Amino acid sequence: MKLGISIDRDEAVQITISVLAISLAMALVFAGLDGMLGSPVEFLVFIPGILVTVGSGFILHEMAHKLVAMAYGAQARFRMWTQGLIFMLATSLFGMLFAAPGAVYIYAPHITARQNGLISVAGPLLNLALAIFFVALAFIAPIQQFFSFLAAAGVGYAGYGIVNGMFHVWRFGAAINLMLGLFNMIPAFPLDGSKIYKWSKPAWLAFTLVLLGAGSVVISPGIVFGWGIMLLFFWVLSKLIFR
Repeated sequence: MKLGISIDRDEAVQITISVLAISLAMALVFAGLDGMLGSPVEFLVFIPGILVTVGSGFILHEMAHKLVAMAYGAQARFRMWTQGLIFMLATSLFGMLFAAPGAVYIYAPHITARQNGLISVAGPLLNLALAIFFVALAFIAPIQQFFSFLAAAGVGYAGYGIVNGMFHVWRFGAAINLMLGLFNMIPAFPLDGSKIYKWSKPAWLAFTLVLLGAGSVVISPGIVFGWGIMLLFFWVLSKLIFR
């Protein structure tokens, strides 16, 4: 197995646009349109923290897929999904995030279920590693910023590092990356969890429990119930669309 990754100019442009778009969308989810328009300078200061935590979580997740796929001899390339990007930005205006600006597409004449499972688990595993890294940074070099448009939430987003308008950057990064990992572990096509589940149910269960345990500590024990609701919703949706 050879580890190596190559990105051409066109792919780099698509990656950059996707990272900026998902970071803007996430910022809008928490700041709201009123926050962006009412406090534009604050909103611009808010974006770098989102870019470092959310943008890195999204693109490194995808690059982990690409790296492992290429290690197995497959061709892998990130492709921006324009319709998904527009839909993501539109829903973010209403406080929701449908994060689908793009994904890594894999091309191979033959790939085993095990290889596909390992390629798929690489993304959520990267998110878990980033979450651990951000938790460490929260203790070693905490960064806190106050934003007036976050104050109205009170302690409603405390599990995400937003308390009475104070934005704890690394705590937020840890929580968001755990959520990215958990969302992708839902065993519904085309999410990573469906391929991992097909390859090895014990591996899927073990890693999902690790993420749920970490999420319960970092975010809230209620994340287990919330993830269960997401699992049911997207499993049914997947069956309706991809049957």
